[in-house]
Amino acid sequence: MSSKRSISEYLVECLLHNGIDTYFLVTGGAIVPTVDVIGRTKGVKYFCFQHEQSAAMAAEAYYRSSGRIGVVLSTSGPGAQNLLNGICGCWYESIPCLFITGQVSTYESIDNIVANPRQLGFQEMPVVESFAPFTKYIAKVDEAIHFGDVLDRAIRLAKEGRPGPCLLDLPTNIQNAIIEDDLVRFIEPAKVVDSDLALQVKTIQQKLNESERPLILIGHGVTISNSQHKALDLLNKLNVPFVVSWGGFDAIPHDHPNFIGDIGVYGSRGGNFAIQNCDFLLSIGSRLDTRQTGGDLKTFSRESFKVMVDVDVNEISKGRGLKIDLPIVCDAGVFLDECLSQLKKSHTSNNWQKVCTDWSNLSLDNRPLKDDVLTSYEFLEHLNSQLPNESIVIPDEGGHLVWSMQSLEAKKGQKIFSNFGNSSMGYGLPAAIGAAIGTDKLVVCIDGDGGFQMNIQELQTIKQYNLPVKIFIINNNCYGIIKQFQDAYFGSRYTATDSLDYTAPDFVAVATAYGIKAVEANKSNYKDVINLALNEKGSILVNVIIDRDQKLTPKLEFGNPLEDMSPYLTDKQIKENMIVDMIPRRDNTQGWVTLNK
Repeated sequence: MSSKRSISEYLVECLLHNGIDTYFLVTGGAIVPTVDVIGRTKGVKYFCFQHEQSAAMAAEAYYRSSGRIGVVLSTSGPGAQNLLNGICGCWYESIPCLFITGQVSTYESIDNIVANPRQLGFQEMPVVESFAPFTKYIAKVDEAIHFGDVLDRAIRLAKEGRPGPCLLDLPTNIQNAIIEDDLVRFIEPAKVVDSDLALQVKTIQQKLNESERPLILIGHGVTISNSQHKALDLLNKLNVPFVVSWGGFDAIPHDHPNFIGDIGVYGSRGGNFAIQNCDFLLSIGSRLDTRQTGGDLKTFSRESFKVMVDVDVNEISKGRGLKIDLPIVCDAGVFLDECLSQLKKSHTSNNWQKVCTDWSNLSLDNRPLKDDVLTSYEFLEHLNSQLPNESIVIPDEGGHLVWSMQSLEAKKGQKIFSNFGNSSMGYGLPAAIGAAIGTDKLVVCIDGDGGFQMNIQELQTIKQYNLPVKIFIINNNCYGIIKQFQDAYFGSRYTATDSLDYTAPDFVAVATAYGIKAVEANKSNYKDVINLALNEKGSILVNVIIDRDQKLTPKLEFGNPLEDMSPYLTDKQIKENMIVDMIPRRDNTQGWVTLNK
């Protein structure tokens, strides 16, 4: 016997049946019917934010901290428009999330008339057309009878293959429509498996046997597929040196004896030397973008046989001049299962192991301490030493993100992540809120004075729900990463980045106004303040005053190979660390401004 219920009731019941019980929202007229159902349904939780963008970013981090899909709701028009930044973040980071936007009634929709005015219903906008490029699946539900199939597809596709956001646009009359349907289904996403996987792994074994300098790159796909333990088992079995991308930064603890470092434009010199000198590269779940390879793809790992494993065939086939010798389109977890079944221990030479170990300990970057001013590296390295295992660390975007990734060392059970692809300023605070909602672990937000102002209003959300987030603002009172860019390419003309154009408030006073404890850290007290903050039971904001002229080191200038980072080493130093032939240096290494002259 079937029962009658509204579309909104069916939506919440079906999601709950599939283990989806947490909602992030800013309410509004066009989404009220569904919000009302959420408010009176047992077994679900909802959190109200100050801005829709923040709700979306929080839902992304909620999944990354808990492994559970969150649902974001907004009203129509400007409410939906405000979601775009957060939706793009989920899209580029491959994070599953469901978005539900309210829409004007179908009876007053522009879809029902022949003329094409800009708008018909109040706060109407074409959500599907606007957001389609950034969603795995998006649909406006015009008829209630189709809703069950549409919802099933959204739930399944969010996690199937390469995960990502799905969005349903629900007119108000559809939300209230009554249907008769007892069929609330459990939706199980399928795994992507290459039909030739077994043969491909045999080829990998053959190439490993022939290799003298093998290297494994662990990327974000290992984390997305929740396969960190499988990757660790494989690394231990093969006994091969490995590096990580930023997306895979926390997949394996950095105290592993075969860990060399992270790679890329702001990676470690040791990790970059390893990937440039290897003769066999197995990349698992890394999309090998130019932030990892450098801008001149011909110079990247130039003498290696490259195996690229990615669930998205478009990432492997995107070309750009990077030759992949063995492409494997497969879920990282499925691939690792096959490797664990087939592959045998590598006969890597002790010399290669020693060279890689020496690179992992390489220290060629002079980061001088100052007597009267705190440096970012000084602060973050001490913070890293005090963080416990199992903690969650979320940097925002910009200079402090680079300083964080260059200073932090992933510990067992620790999560260290940011929105690396979209890299939106303002991500850190709402993401920390999402992580605090998703877990009872220590959550640390590392922000910058610029990025923090983008979503500073979410201090109210922290206060409202009494979330024990520890916020460290690395404050150099400028846009430091852009200043360094201007130093390199624009004659140190600090337009829009320094004190004449850029200002920040008194963050301690602002946090206090929101009812959140706040303190300031400087050269004389930063160790005591870190201890205070990490032991504070509730939330706390620490305004960390650092050197205004702090640089990011090392850094790759555009067009240079990964081994040639600034501050520049001498030819002799590079030659001492290169096994493959060196690439002659350009006359001018100032990057894209002069590269083509």
